[in-house]
Amino acid sequence: MTYQEHQRWPKHEEFIDILNDLKFGTPYLFEIAQLMFEDTVDPDAYHKESANPDEIAQCNMAFSEWTVFDFNLGNGMTPLKRIVLRDPSLKEFSETQFYSTFWVISQNPETRTSVLRDTRTHEDFVVHDEHLAKNTRWAVGRLGTRIARVDGEWRFAGQVHLHDNAPSEPLPHDGYMAGSGIQDPLAFITHLEKVIGHEGVYHQTVERFIYEDSESF
Repeated sequence: MTYQEHQRWPKHEEFIDILNDLKFGTPYLFEIAQLMFEDTVDPDAYHKESANPDEIAQCNMAFSEWTVFDFNLGNGMTPLKRIVLRDPSLKEFSETQFYSTFWVISQNPETRTSVLRDTRTHEDFVVHDEHLAKNTRWAVGRLGTRIARVDGEWRFAGQVHLHDNAPSEPLPHDGYMAGSGIQDPLAFITHLEKVIGHEGVYHQTVERFIYEDSESF
């Protein structure tokens, strides 16, 4: 895969612009996104008379991430892909980003890198992130997160990271490092329903963690 334009990581404010373009440029599509998210996830926080502010914040972050990366505007076009048509420098980020659940295989605080193994494909990804490399709690269980690659480096691409504390033994990897991942537009919202949904099955074991210090969206 080659890219003629210089490739880069998007800035946080660019994600805000993408959401605002949808919200104010095509408000009917933004409303559809809201309805689809609420109907599919059915956040538990929305059923409480006095929901925890952190839970509301996470719902909003989850909606924003899903809308930017996965909401289908038609013919498979997403808000992120639409921006790439105007700014090809984000093409690699857009084409490589994907959400999945991972086993944290190893963490190296000195190099700020960790090895994540995709629970679906058993491929390993070397992810560059200081917090991930230092957070020993994530070494047990599974981590739901979105990653992307630019210029050969994998990093966090999303803003919501869901850690399942239930013990889970990693399966053997498939022999490859730095795989390509599977871009499944349903992976994130399906996992959200299980984690923060009113009838979600992972309420007891999932740590609802918002990584606010990350440079990613």
